[in-house]
Amino acid sequence: MRPSAPAIPLILGLSLLGASGAYLYMLFKKRRSKPGDLVDFFTRSTSKQDPLVVDIIIPNSLIPLVIGRKGYTLKHIQQCTGACINFVDHDESSQLCRIQGPSQAVVEKAKEMVLKETSRPITITEEVIVPQAACGKILGRCGDELQEICRKSMAKVWLEGRARSETERRVMITGTASQIKVAKELIAQKVQEDHDSKKLLSDSTRQTREPRIRTPPSSSAPTPIPCEAGKKVAPISPKTNVQHQNSNTFVAGQMEVFVSTIVSPSKFYVQLVGPQSNELDLLVLNMTEYYNQNQNRELHRLRKPYLGQIVAAEFNADNKWYRAEISAILPNEYKPGDVVLDLFFVDYGDNQYTNPNEVYELKPDFLALRFQAIECFLAKVEPAVQSNLMPPSAAATSEDEWDPVAVSRFEELTYVAQWKKIVSKIVTYRNSKSPLHGRETSPIPGVELYDTAPNGTDQINIAQQLIAEGLARPAISDRMDELSRSQLFRLGIMNGTGGSSSQSSSLDKVEDVSASSSTSASTVISSGKVEQQPQQSVHYRSLANGAH
Repeated sequence: MRPSAPAIPLILGLSLLGASGAYLYMLFKKRRSKPGDLVDFFTRSTSKQDPLVVDIIIPNSLIPLVIGRKGYTLKHIQQCTGACINFVDHDESSQLCRIQGPSQAVVEKAKEMVLKETSRPITITEEVIVPQAACGKILGRCGDELQEICRKSMAKVWLEGRARSETERRVMITGTASQIKVAKELIAQKVQEDHDSKKLLSDSTRQTREPRIRTPPSSSAPTPIPCEAGKKVAPISPKTNVQHQNSNTFVAGQMEVFVSTIVSPSKFYVQLVGPQSNELDLLVLNMTEYYNQNQNRELHRLRKPYLGQIVAAEFNADNKWYRAEISAILPNEYKPGDVVLDLFFVDYGDNQYTNPNEVYELKPDFLALRFQAIECFLAKVEPAVQSNLMPPSAAATSEDEWDPVAVSRFEELTYVAQWKKIVSKIVTYRNSKSPLHGRETSPIPGVELYDTAPNGTDQINIAQQLIAEGLARPAISDRMDELSRSQLFRLGIMNGTGGSSSQSSSLDKVEDVSASSSTSASTVISSGKVEQQPQQSVHYRSLANGAH
């Protein structure tokens, strides 16, 4: 019996349905046959995966590194990786850092960033106790030394505002352990330098300063010469004797000085005896140590020297370094086209010609001490023999009018550059004749000089000694000049004008002798050429060697 036409599609549909059902049954049976797999196929395909969790134990001291300031570091890690990070108590010394993420890659990246933060050095703050007296050395000029300590150690270093006690002060240091170690070493060096400086100053008060000359003078003490009849030198009263007084102590208007440079009795330079003498010795020592190093000289190489510039230069006689001023720039006679610098040593008063390549810029630290050379003239004396063409007022202050024998004897009596203390007393002033480069200068003091007599109790007036030996004569011009000023002032009062205000102020003004240091050479620039005025200041060692 043939099936009817409508039954054929029905039979085919049932056959296909049965075949599909059999296939599905075999597929389901195969999946269920895997051990431990009891999840339905359709249910598994639509379920969500569980998040991955990783725990890290971190010491309490490292927790701030992971969290960061105001939690910025932790937020940054979570934003970059998409992970969630929490801290759970673990024990007294550590915490549990729990990292959760949707995938293994996210969790591993977050873990790597957390461990990287924990490996960074820890910043801590420590203190160092230093002597109060050493704080100036640690700070330096305008805080330069403290900034240098911070730069080298990469740590933050500062001095507490209030002193810990009268003798101690606290220095605070913030940084890593290695940075703090470097900062402590640098601070210890500054404290040691301060200790060494004070020890050197203390030792220098018990030692004699080395003579600053190439050859010793003709005699280490003045040669006694009998006084002529009627020219007896009156000794100073023992009440004014300052032999046993402290340095730089004023007794009856007197002070102790060193004579460092002599041109003549009308022009010479002195240094005050006292703490500044020790400071100058220390300054020379530090400058010599500093400029003997090649790298430091390269750092301060002089590019374009100019008149009046304060520089550092080596003195030919002792190979030590000193502060100097460029007083003239002159053509080099031996090398056409080159120049030579005339240097005035501002702490000693002598001059030296130097090649510009051997002169260097002065480190600002070496400017703290004021210049020590003070120009003076011997009061109440003038050359024994004078030119008839020169007026008395000019002869009294002319360095060229003095006989070389008188200058040599004056050197012996004052122990020039031998650093023997003699006594000075200011009795008058005169105006500076030629201020360098238009610079204002203080009046030049006229002084009386006294040396201790052989008996150790009286004092010898050096000016009177020169007069007694016939090498000088009493200066009449000084008395006439003082008298004329007095008469002029009195005349102004009688006329009702009171005199010129500028004149009266200049006459009444008394300058500190230690502030009247000035240079000895001046330079005239005209028609594009540099010309030097007659050189006046020559150090004793130059006279002894016959060279400028």
